[in-house]
Amino acid sequence: MTDEQKAVRWEKGADGIAIVTLDEPGRSANTMNDRYTQAMGEVVEALVTAKDELTGVIITSGKKTFFAGGDLELLSSAGPKDAAAVFARGTVVKAQLRTLETLGRPVVAAMNGTALGGGLEIGLACHHRIALDAPGVAYGLPEVTLGLLPGAGGVTRITRMLGIANGFMNVLAQGQRHKPAKALEIGIVDELAASQDEMLHKARAWIAANPDAAQPWDRPGYRIPGGAPSRSIRSSSSMLSAFMKPRPSSPQIFISTGWMRIQPSGVTETVASISNGMSITLCSTPAWRRPFASGRTVRSLIGAPS
Repeated sequence: MTDEQKAVRWEKGADGIAIVTLDEPGRSANTMNDRYTQAMGEVVEALVTAKDELTGVIITSGKKTFFAGGDLELLSSAGPKDAAAVFARGTVVKAQLRTLETLGRPVVAAMNGTALGGGLEIGLACHHRIALDAPGVAYGLPEVTLGLLPGAGGVTRITRMLGIANGFMNVLAQGQRHKPAKALEIGIVDELAASQDEMLHKARAWIAANPDAAQPWDRPGYRIPGGAPSRSIRSSSSMLSAFMKPRPSSPQIFISTGWMRIQPSGVTETVASISNGMSITLCSTPAWRRPFASGRTVRSLIGAPS
């Protein structure tokens, strides 16, 4: 298989910057399926090998959108018997993104269109995010509206980036799809650009100005905005407890240990568990939770047959 036939490809320019392009052949949008996982793994491995020759990395898309998120066809075909395989696949995706963000070179997401779910999670693993400011473009983690949790590190990175209250209310709990200007205001993107060319120009400029870029949480002395999770949760207990109250009428989704209410209760518990030393390398949700779309209501939300 040639690079042009792979879902992710890369090339190094004369300036030492690697351009990683998400572009699954034969599809109008990129999704986080097995083809992506295999190709992204190969690209990340190649970047690690070529690290000494690189000055930075830019991740962009060959589609009109940046990345559509999880592959709903794949999710809708999963059932309880697939628990271990689904969880293992997610673990691989998270490990790839963690390797990327600890590469030791500045990594910029040039999100040249809508980035939702897994698409934004790819961006969150980068040190700097530039969003396309154009009509119809949206950024967010809408998994909660499908009864799912962000599965590629989104919960932990949003919490570390924005803090408990801001991240929970503006990104995680309601699954908002933000317009570019609002995404910039909230802090899930760092810059806006009016075109692909402007975006790449800004990305190269940022790399040149930040050769030692790293995630804030990988720097000594880092503190979560608003305080540590346990302190923030206590101070915001009235807000969070409202999402933790049992709702008998709420839709259900299957997890490996039984049944769990649809989000945002699951998001709340996941955010809270960060205070127990959750590793951003491996977990977006606790390892003992393995949610997928096998519940009747969630399958209906996704559009899968019952």
